[in-house]
Amino acid sequence: MPNLKNSFLLSLTILFLSIPITSYAKKPLRDTSFKNAQTTSKFYESMFDGKKQNKALLHLFFNTMPKGGDLHHHYSGSLYAETYLEWVAQKGWLIDTCTLTIVKRSQKNECELLSVKDLMGKPKLYRKLLSLWSDKDYGKYIHRQPPPDSNFFNTFFYFEPISHAYISLGLEILKKRAIYENLSYIETMLSRVGVRSSNYFDANSSKTYNQRLRAATSQEEVDSLLDKIVNRYSHDKRFSTSIEHYVNELQKSHNAIDDANFTMRYQTYAVRVLNPLQVFTDLFSGYEAALKSSLIVGVNIVAPENNAVALSDYTLHMRMYNYLARRSPSVHRALHAGELTLGMVRPKNLTFHIQHARDIAKAQRIGHGVDLSYEEHPLKLLEDLKKNAAIEINFTSNEFILGVKDEHHPYLIYATYGVPLIISTDDSGVSRNNLTNEYLLLATRYHPSYERIKAYVYNSIKYAFLETSKKEQLVRDLDKRFMVFEKKMAALSKTLGAVE
Repeated sequence: MPNLKNSFLLSLTILFLSIPITSYAKKPLRDTSFKNAQTTSKFYESMFDGKKQNKALLHLFFNTMPKGGDLHHHYSGSLYAETYLEWVAQKGWLIDTCTLTIVKRSQKNECELLSVKDLMGKPKLYRKLLSLWSDKDYGKYIHRQPPPDSNFFNTFFYFEPISHAYISLGLEILKKRAIYENLSYIETMLSRVGVRSSNYFDANSSKTYNQRLRAATSQEEVDSLLDKIVNRYSHDKRFSTSIEHYVNELQKSHNAIDDANFTMRYQTYAVRVLNPLQVFTDLFSGYEAALKSSLIVGVNIVAPENNAVALSDYTLHMRMYNYLARRSPSVHRALHAGELTLGMVRPKNLTFHIQHARDIAKAQRIGHGVDLSYEEHPLKLLEDLKKNAAIEINFTSNEFILGVKDEHHPYLIYATYGVPLIISTDDSGVSRNNLTNEYLLLATRYHPSYERIKAYVYNSIKYAFLETSKKEQLVRDLDKRFMVFEKKMAALSKTLGAVE
């Protein structure tokens, strides 16, 4: 079997040389596997006939194909509304028939409260709930509805009370789904650590810090303020106890997840629409948790990037990351950045988000990166990304939230320029989607070669926030999985007479 260096070199050169990844010691086996890879590539191409595409066969192809990892993945947004309703029923909680929100106990209410069982006995109401708790049926009917981005992000409000009630079970559900789809790794954004700044700073102190952080005009000013906040937390036993509790609970939830065929790791995050003191508290506590647990491999920042607070505090948030990156350089950084498009915000807000995520926050991966062509220095940015970071591509959510798809999507620029790309799901429960369909969209919209698609799969391990030994293991596993897959596809193409 090859070492990691050889596997990664093959993965990189595949974009330019179109040489299928094969890595087997004995010559007859090497020749056979090389031939199977060639046949698989030809079989894939046979599914495209001019403007006609055999989408059913392509779906079968991608459902069977090894997919490596899903690196842009939200835990709560990846579970289906139906699963959350099952958990609501287990808790004995109720649903408000007017708002279709969760009510934790029977109480006097202007509207009728229903059990989940009774709710499901009312098909029209149940269907309405699914359309609020996910994107189900959003574009199928003409009806009163919020804008797409609001509909998407509003879903979290509905299932938030139950989303983390059964984390062990939720992780097991995601694992089973991943194995069915032939994934070997998920890196999921699980939750905030849960430290509340209001428990450590009184109202006046909080107000002062929030005002001074927002008024700061340089990294040095921000650093000085953050030093004081860190000092407060570092000398309070309650803070370290909260970190330890989070780490211990995560370990319990994770216990049955990793095995010989599957691995899961976690990111914590901050919510960018909150006040600066709380955002930094979330980031700092996330960093401290990552330093204590090898299961926590990165710290992200989430929530709508076009929110008024998120826009006004954007550079401040990037400076917070800069401070923490210098303080704890071993903690990985993946950031949602550039999840914007023309008309969603003023033009000035499209000119720097990805750039600041790289130049200031030192992000190692960028989630979405859709506003690339609006950035002030796109060519400089592309060159930097090509050398130093990877882009997490999320076709379904980009289309739904931003209305960006097909020839308008920056995938075409990133791919042509050679920026490392990773195909991801984002919130597959909300969008009622999966990774197989993301690859299907990739193929049917842009028709990249099989070799390039395969390179994206290997990227999902190469750019994962994992220790080297685990990456080596997962790459070896991918080599084996592709050998099996290509043997199956070679046989199928012969059966169908697709490739002579």
